[in-house]
Amino acid sequence: MTQALHPDKQETYSDQPEGYARFVAMARRLLLGWPEALLILFISAFFRLARIDTVIFNDDEAGVFRLAHDAIVSGWLPLTSNRASLGNLNPPLVVYFFMLPASLSANPLWGEVLVALFNTAAVLLTYFFVRRYYGRLAGTVAALLFATSVGAWTFSRNIWPQNFLPFFVILFIFVLFLGLVERRKGWFFWAIVLLGVLYQFHGSTLYLLIPLAAAVIFAYKTIRLRDILLSLVALLLLFSPYIIWEWHTHFADVLLLFDLTKQQTHIDTEALHFYLFFIHPTLIKPYIDLSASFRDNHINSPNGSSILAQSHLHLFIQGVYLLGLLLLLGGILIASVQILADSASDPHKHRVVRWWHELRASSYKQGLVLILLWQIAPLLLLTRHSVVLFAHYFIFLLPGPFILMALCIAQIVALVKYYRPALERITRYSIYALAMVVILGQLIGISSAFLDMSAGHFSSAAFNDLHDAQNALYVANQIAQQRHIQRVYVTSSTYSTTRALDYLALQAKTPTEVVDIDGCFILPSVSAGPVVFLTSSNDVRVETLLHVYTNATLVATPPHLGTAPYQVYVLTAKPEPAAVPHAFNQGLQLLSPAAQFIHDFSANAQWLTIRWSIMNAHSTAFRTSYGFNLRVQSAAGTPLSSDHSCTTTSTWSGDQLFDTYGYKAGTPIPAQITLQASTFIAQPQPLALGPLTGFTYYESIAARQALLTDNGKNSITISTVDTRTTDPLPKRESVVRKLAHLA
Repeated sequence: MTQALHPDKQETYSDQPEGYARFVAMARRLLLGWPEALLILFISAFFRLARIDTVIFNDDEAGVFRLAHDAIVSGWLPLTSNRASLGNLNPPLVVYFFMLPASLSANPLWGEVLVALFNTAAVLLTYFFVRRYYGRLAGTVAALLFATSVGAWTFSRNIWPQNFLPFFVILFIFVLFLGLVERRKGWFFWAIVLLGVLYQFHGSTLYLLIPLAAAVIFAYKTIRLRDILLSLVALLLLFSPYIIWEWHTHFADVLLLFDLTKQQTHIDTEALHFYLFFIHPTLIKPYIDLSASFRDNHINSPNGSSILAQSHLHLFIQGVYLLGLLLLLGGILIASVQILADSASDPHKHRVVRWWHELRASSYKQGLVLILLWQIAPLLLLTRHSVVLFAHYFIFLLPGPFILMALCIAQIVALVKYYRPALERITRYSIYALAMVVILGQLIGISSAFLDMSAGHFSSAAFNDLHDAQNALYVANQIAQQRHIQRVYVTSSTYSTTRALDYLALQAKTPTEVVDIDGCFILPSVSAGPVVFLTSSNDVRVETLLHVYTNATLVATPPHLGTAPYQVYVLTAKPEPAAVPHAFNQGLQLLSPAAQFIHDFSANAQWLTIRWSIMNAHSTAFRTSYGFNLRVQSAAGTPLSSDHSCTTTSTWSGDQLFDTYGYKAGTPIPAQITLQASTFIAQPQPLALGPLTGFTYYESIAARQALLTDNGKNSITISTVDTRTTDPLPKRESVVRKLAHLA
């Protein structure tokens, strides 16, 4: 029968497999019938995949991908993901997603590619969804606005759990429409499963219970008992690793979240600011709490080299974004009017009753109700909040704003066609031109943002990108191999970049020690000979300590987007003094008979520095770090009390550890200080699960040892020496000026 109806098709593809013929036919229909889908796919894929190695790769990204990598290497079962900003541990589903690229390569680049592909698919799925229910024009406009939004693009490439949300959110809404609009059965099961998936990516998606409840009310007749039972079983399986962990900790994370709800609440418009950020990123500064913007401040901190800042295009872009806001408001208004309107077909019924009956009978209105509940209800509820809000808390609302903007454009054309047919043509072309202007403006905006971000035309000391971090480590290792140096020391002055460099250094060929210098600083002993030293930021303290305690030569300055370049030194340590007798006799030896007060005149910075020697060597091991707890208290003079914890991935015997304490200019120093110290090892916290072993983001502290003197005391007292008067450092040109000259 098939051959008789389609003899030409049989003749053309008789020598090809049937699947191939079907694929060619589908591709032909896509090219000829839906050319805009290919344009949408190209634009979204290009901006999400091009130069993807320049996206942020900080503590969160490294922590999540390392969990996936460690699960592959160890065969252990991830029970949680990373720690949330609220302090609780996140569910582990995202780790299982990243186990796919981690099984192919330890390079986090492929994790970034996975995120970009999901976000590209989210744009394409938006097109199919909106086209199916609101027409081709609305689908095309919504998808193109989504694809070219700077705010949406910002959270579409880096390794963050919540960056998977747009794809699964639009899929969730699609499933709700299958039950609500098309009255298909089985939708409830998939909606519950998708909501469970979404919650594992970010807790903010609990607000999606609101549109889900609306769908249940309108389409309850399509829900079967087996859908409810199967969805409960699916949720239990989906959350089983996380439930095991919570049971083990007596639901500590759940109790923490409940405690947070008891904190003092605030009523403000911060939620609205974050929502509008996805529409108008250059005008709206979403962070009312400035401390909350620390991670994302590169978004709103373009420098003088910014493309938009150097051109007059920013005026056009500002106008386009304002026009986008008007389209968003228009979409909300039109949808609200269409929902509230009634036909007055039965004047004997009360207006509210009549409206409710019409609403129950109109799947189109029900769909609009669902979209408005998805977009508006969370914003109203979050005007009152007890926790600090972040921009990524609102990703679950994407791509809703662009759907409403597209509905505004499509509905204006439809309304004019219905009420003023004579004006249809001019209205249609005017609306087409309006949509093209907005899309073109957003395209220019995302293009300039893409070029600025890729070129580093912004200022952010907290930003760390994968390409530059990998390149800096590569340069340091190349120098070590060329000069036959057997040690590389890597330091970072911010916790957010330490974990990233720690993970990337695992692939280094030369033995590499990574240390967080927030409280301490590690240098080699004299016997180590020359070593390569890589520092990740323009830190005056690093420059000063290298000047005082080493003979260092700056040999390379690999670029670092958004801030001063990395610095690679080849250095040898200056002779260190003999160990102080009768001090601690294990773990650490004291090299400072007196703590030194060092002052850098060029930067007007000063530190109290205590010098130690590390006695034991520790090799790099799986998810293991070695730490030192150092406590300083004033024994006489000005009060002083401070604790520092210093961790490193490995140590060599004889390494010098410098414990530093910053002092404000003019602050008096104590005449004597009392020192206490202990050592520890941080390792994964495994949990036996029969034949399996589970693990989490947390590391447990093992082998903690308080250091004692020869006579069993746990503290020693030393005096202080002010080198500002006894041995001042010479004035030196600023680090920034030096690096700029070298660059």
